[in-house]
Amino acid sequence: MFNKATAPVAEPASDVTEPLEPLVPLSVLQLDLDAPVGGWASYLADRHIEVVADDIGRMSVSRDAARLLFAEEREREERQARHRKLVEAKAVADDQLRRSQIWGGVPAEALPVGVSASSVMLQAARDAQPKRQSVLQHALANSGEMVFHPIRDEGDAS
Repeated sequence: MFNKATAPVAEPASDVTEPLEPLVPLSVLQLDLDAPVGGWASYLADRHIEVVADDIGRMSVSRDAARLLFAEEREREERQARHRKLVEAKAVADDQLRRSQIWGGVPAEALPVGVSASSVMLQAARDAQPKRQSVLQHALANSGEMVFHPIRDEGDAS
């Protein structure tokens, strides 16, 4: 059916040379890596990575350069993950501290019948304030030093 002698034979183009190592097109890199702000060409030129055209004319880089770019991307993502984890841990610790400082109030079961909630809360706040020590407690706690506590205020004349 087909005459093998008359079929044209495709000869390789003389100006295309086979690269020493396989190339990775920039369009393939863009599938997995975000494009730099200034574009791939200027970014790679600043990094001294050679951009060449592959055998079908696509702009490409060597596999070693692509491997380096992927490794740097992984390191950047790991740094960001560590940073996010630290920020989240700090936010959780700050929130726990803030919540621990909020006064819980008085439970409803602790309210006596006929007493308003505000008066119970005021009494609880008053009870939480530090109390003055007795003379004996103060003497025992402070190696025998005595402090004079007047019965009446100094301003009372009666």
